[in-house]
Amino acid sequence: MKAKEDFLTDPEFVAWVKQPNEQLNRYWSKWMDANPGQVGELKKAREILLRVRYPERKAPKGAREAVLQELLREPELQKGIEKPALKSGHSFRWQPIGPMHRIAAILLLSFGLAWWLSPMPGDKAPRVAANETVWIEKSTQAGEKLQLTLGDGSRIWLNANSSLFFPERFDFQERNVRLIGEAYFEVEKDSLRPFRVETNGLVTTVLGTTFNIRNKNGGDIDISLVSGSVTVTEKAKADSVWLEPGEALHHDAQAGKNQVKNFDSNVVLAWRHGWIRFDRASLDEVLQTLENWYGVEMHINGPKPVSWRFSGEYKGQTLEEVLKSMAYIQDFQFSIEEKQVYLKF
Repeated sequence: MKAKEDFLTDPEFVAWVKQPNEQLNRYWSKWMDANPGQVGELKKAREILLRVRYPERKAPKGAREAVLQELLREPELQKGIEKPALKSGHSFRWQPIGPMHRIAAILLLSFGLAWWLSPMPGDKAPRVAANETVWIEKSTQAGEKLQLTLGDGSRIWLNANSSLFFPERFDFQERNVRLIGEAYFEVEKDSLRPFRVETNGLVTTVLGTTFNIRNKNGGDIDISLVSGSVTVTEKAKADSVWLEPGEALHHDAQAGKNQVKNFDSNVVLAWRHGWIRFDRASLDEVLQTLENWYGVEMHINGPKPVSWRFSGEYKGQTLEEVLKSMAYIQDFQFSIEEKQVYLKF
């Protein structure tokens, strides 16, 4: 789960608040739809950014390091939070200040003063970034899948109800994309430019490899490595997790914990080859998969079974055929009314 501090140290979030454009508006709108429980923190962070304003001046040499060292100390709230008061020359003294200034200092360390030189209401002429990145969005609806090739040659398969955001051109140092939903990546190897995928606060970094990322409904995240190697880093923390082929990282979004385990590629990657495969899947997982695959809404009439698991596989079958097979095994009734499906246990 993201706190407002995580948003405040996210360059794309700051860019959206300070200099919004169509691509950023679309991305964060989709992000809020996928993460309704975190919209409150997002709005708090946005309000903070809109209230912060700094004069245009260059910080003295050593100021960044001094601020950083102070911020890294565990704050003692009862004693007040401190900041460096800049003096002529290169010396510093510390003065108590409030939380708003501490956040501002974090932002200065993360992005530099340039972010805060954008015009406020009443300024005569807006400043436009000279090298503004143009972002492209590719999305799928329920029941759809999409394959695309990026400018560097990397190939991506997008599962249903998913969105990928990527720059029109990758720069010379790195290749960054953002994912909402699920996608399979075949990343073109480039030892000089790491490929990074951000998914709801987790950043997966590779040079050239194949892997699958699943993050449905803004909840838990599963990163499954097929070949090569990847590192996974949570933006709010410094620690990284290394994965080897055959390993998957499961990120519990609510608890903020990671677990690495082996995975069955026949199950995880089945969707890319046109298969629906369940391996002791929960009822929620089955319903979500069927909704995405067939573009319907699933409903349960009556009480929901407490303990329910299902294993099975299907390919090229209609929704009615799949449900008949499942109902025979799990003993439930169902009805299909256009795009609405009702189950009764």
